[in-house]
Amino acid sequence: MATVHPDRDGGDAELFVFLAALREHVEECAGGSVAELHSSRCRKRGRDHGRDHDSDRIHYDAQLGYVDEFVMLTMRAISVGQHVEEPFRSILALLIDCGATDHGRRAARQCRGASYKQLAAIGHRFGMSKAERQRWYEVARSIPLSDQHAHHLLGKLQKVAA
Repeated sequence: MATVHPDRDGGDAELFVFLAALREHVEECAGGSVAELHSSRCRKRGRDHGRDHDSDRIHYDAQLGYVDEFVMLTMRAISVGQHVEEPFRSILALLIDCGATDHGRRAARQCRGASYKQLAAIGHRFGMSKAERQRWYEVARSIPLSDQHAHHLLGKLQKVAA
C-alpha cells in the first residue's frame, strides 16, 4: 500500500482506496487484522517445514518476518557489517538491496532463521577457513540473519562466480 500511496511520486489514489477497502474487507471476514493474519501464517510456516529442524537454523522470531521489522533487521545486519572485520564486512554489505515482501516464498523465508548449511555455503564461497566460518556463525546469530538474507547472499555470490 505504501508504494501506491497518493502522497508518493507515482502514487495511485484509486488503487490505494481499493487496496484499503480490500484490506478492511479481509480483516472483517477473517476476524483479525492483516498483521495478525500474517503473524499466524509465519508461525504456521515455521511449524510446517518438517525437514528443517530448529537446531539446524539460527534461533529466529517469526515476527521479524513482518515487512517493516524485516527492513529494520536488514538495516541492522548492514550496520553490524560496518563494525566487524573482513570478510564478514564485505558479506553483510551485499544485503544493501535485500528487499522485503509480505507474500510468497520470500515472505516465508523472512519468517525463519538462516540454516547453518546456507551459512556454511556462504563461508565456503568466500573461501573462509574453519575458524572464520565459526566466527561467521556467531555474527549471523548476533543479528539474527533470516533464511531470506542467506538466500539473497547466496544468489549474489552465485552471480559473482558466474
